[in-house]
Amino acid sequence: MRSKTLGPLLLSLVGLLGLLALGCSKKSAEDIPVLGQLPEFSLVDQDQQPFVRESMEGNLSVSAFVFTHCRSTCPRITAHMKGLQSRLSDLPSAQLVSVSVDPRNDTPEVIKAYMTKNALDESNWRFVTGEEEAIRRVVVDGFRVGLGDEDSKAAGADDIMHSNSFVLVDAKAQVRGYYRANNDGIADLERDLRALAVVVPAKH
Repeated sequence: MRSKTLGPLLLSLVGLLGLLALGCSKKSAEDIPVLGQLPEFSLVDQDQQPFVRESMEGNLSVSAFVFTHCRSTCPRITAHMKGLQSRLSDLPSAQLVSVSVDPRNDTPEVIKAYMTKNALDESNWRFVTGEEEAIRRVVVDGFRVGLGDEDSKAAGADDIMHSNSFVLVDAKAQVRGYYRANNDGIADLERDLRALAVVVPAKH
């Protein structure tokens, strides 16, 4: 008799614990700290259109640091960006920003060809480049992530040291989080972005 009553009781407890865990995983915008403010900067995108700090204001931006001839981590990062773009299609305030860490080679024309070749949806995806010093300033001093350069590469190497993290930037161009380029990191990023989306004014 006891075993018959324990079964439903255990199932109820498991269900309750599951609901509690789900509730704890949710965040509000107030739970997500402000980690920094992006400085003024001046870059250009794949269409040679200006991309400045104001280009990020009013949007929620997922930023990543890649370059077009990278064969190591960049393809995986870009694949994650494509997946995010698809899942965030219900949020008009969300945009993707890829920042080239190899501005010597990644001209707007090269970036445009890369996006076309890889079928990247440019509707809300800006792939930006610019002068080397401007890139370094915004990446290191603004996003506050690491960045090597062409001159620091080992002989024969084809990679530039750069961050593999995603950075979430809010509608005031403030850094709100850093996320690893794996499934858990992407899930946390999407959760936080959706929490911030609640307080972003709708675009007209």
